[in-house]
Amino acid sequence: MPEYLLRCDVRRIESTTDLLADLHRSEPGFAPYLLTAWSPELTAQDAIVLPYLARLLDEPLALRKPRTGHSAYQRLTWHCAIRNTSGQELDDDDWFELTHEILDVTGIEPDDDPAACRWAALRNTTDGLDIVATVIRQDGRWARLHNDAYFARSACADFAFSQGLDEPL
Repeated sequence: MPEYLLRCDVRRIESTTDLLADLHRSEPGFAPYLLTAWSPELTAQDAIVLPYLARLLDEPLALRKPRTGHSAYQRLTWHCAIRNTSGQELDDDDWFELTHEILDVTGIEPDDDPAACRWAALRNTTDGLDIVATVIRQDGRWARLHNDAYFARSACADFAFSQGLDEPL
């Protein structure tokens, strides 16, 4: 099995609030923070309250039932955890670039789609990034997430190669 320099795991869970609370537990000496989000106003704030962020992320879920007459599926929170195992440090600009590449290729936020899913990218360790999103788009439709885990891993591998993470220190 090949060794991945940027380990990427994608999963779906039920509770955005519980996931954000779990992710906020960080390593000692590192203060977790919101790197970027679907809304520029969120990243401009000095501090973000996690239950408030969870409510904002989940707002499009309320659009699902009136639009279709059906309740939404239970596991509507998408989580992509990325860990850098290369030993080379990535700065926030690198993580920002990788976040947007993953969001585009997975279908969470395709380029130039104003009704895409709501998402937030959080840093809670020096070597990692967590992207949390709701799989219901802002217009109440499902996001097209076919092979999203494969595409996220592929984006991480491409990014690692383009950044030279596979080269010796």
